Amino acid sequence: MSTSKSDHKLRFGLVGTGVIVRDYHLQALLRNPRAEVAAAANLVDPKSLEDMTSRFKIPRKYTDFDDLARDPDVDAVVIGVANYLNAPVSIKLLQAGKHVLCEKPMALSVKEAEAMVEAASASGRKLMIAHVWRSDEEMHWLRDVVRSGRLGKVFKAKIHAIPQGWGPEPGTWRTQKKLSGGGAMADIAIHGIDALHFVFGDTLKPTRVYATMGNHFRDLEVEDTAAALVDYDNGMTVQIDAGYYCKTINSPHGAIELFGTEGYARMLQTEVHGTVDGRWGVWRPETPRREHISPVMYEWQMDNFIDCIVNDTQPICDATQAITGIRVVEAAYQSAQKGEAVTI
Repeated sequence: MSTSKSDHKLRFGLVGTGVIVRDYHLQALLRNPRAEVAAAANLVDPKSLEDMTSRFKIPRKYTDFDDLARDPDVDAVVIGVANYLNAPVSIKLLQAGKHVLCEKPMALSVKEAEAMVEAASASGRKLMIAHVWRSDEEMHWLRDVVRSGRLGKVFKAKIHAIPQGWGPEPGTWRTQKKLSGGGAMADIAIHGIDALHFVFGDTLKPTRVYATMGNHFRDLEVEDTAAALVDYDNGMTVQIDAGYYCKTINSPHGAIELFGTEGYARMLQTEVHGTVDGRWGVWRPETPRREHISPVMYEWQMDNFIDCIVNDTQPICDATQAITGIRVVEAAYQSAQKGEAVTI
């Protein structure tokens, strides 16, 4: 765990009471000695709000985000709500002087994302996007492999964005386009896209996207299946497979494969194939992975967010980095609608 310049606990407000907030972000906060949970808010589900605040002894609860924004005893907020609220709620709370950790996708469009960046800059507060794979130990391992040059020139990559045996229940916000902004591409693929950008040190610039989308499992407003090819300015082409309800998967969601002129590497399962001292072989991290989604990822992410506030440093995923993923997703939807490749 990182150290800070102050022993003062940051007072957090939680925006949203769903699984991602209750079971992940809240738990990370409760385990962090530099944080206390002062408030929680939910606009549409007062019972869920009452249950969470009562169970975890959170002192204040709000059903109006304006009331939370006016609370002087909240220093920072974690936002985990329906996608369409991410940008406006982040902007509101930044303008109120709160630091913001916002769940992905940060916005429904590049325009909204840019407005979030402007609000953070104007307020002087931190805006971090909760792309949690950046806080995964094995993703850092993969980034180190790329930095080492062991793979040579990476000319192709694959992103696996298909959760095993899962898809949203019809009628929930994830299946309503105006609330979610899209289906599997916006909801799941954004994870892998951002992780790929992180692995390459946020130096990649997408130049062209071709995507197809459809509904093969459920009749929804949003796609349950998506595929895309993305060209980057370094000559790399990336293949993205995203989907809900699939009957089989090639790799766990969050997996990335990298194909280089001198070797191959992947994450989930994590390994590198290549030559060391003239010998070809396969190498893996020394400590085997215990579970697909580890609570430790969320603890590291939260500690980084607290660090960047207390020590005035850059977060592991600031909004300007996360926008690149929004550009890819936005272009993918445009391409699928037009039936042709889109230049970014």
